[in-house]
Amino acid sequence: MSDLKLKNLSEWYWVGGLHDACIVGVETYEFPFNYNKFIGKKNKFDRNLLILKINSKGAIYDNTVKEIRLFNYEILTDNISLEGRDKVWWLADRLVDHGNYYTLEIDLQDLDSVPEDFTFKIKFERAEVDRE
Repeated sequence: MSDLKLKNLSEWYWVGGLHDACIVGVETYEFPFNYNKFIGKKNKFDRNLLILKINSKGAIYDNTVKEIRLFNYEILTDNISLEGRDKVWWLADRLVDHGNYYTLEIDLQDLDSVPEDFTFKIKFERAEVDRE
């Protein structure tokens, strides 16, 4: 990874890790299609958004993250949704940069579901993170 890509990644990525942070809310949005911005096969602007609201006060490493926004996302895990859950604990994650998009695998724990431990995988084009 070039220094420029690493610098851009470190502006939003939680390099230290979010182990023991808690996802306390999930929101999704679909943006209206604007034909004036259409280029080729894809809209060059944002199509959808997944927002993860985070309570990171108890995180071991990075306890500054409040919200993660993933733009132009696609959930890659079948039959797993984060919506409608009260508390989901963040155990670990793996981020892969594919050039035009990223994939993020998050190992999570929900003590009120079966199975308690699961992996949530998502593909997205860009991210923004709000910190305290």
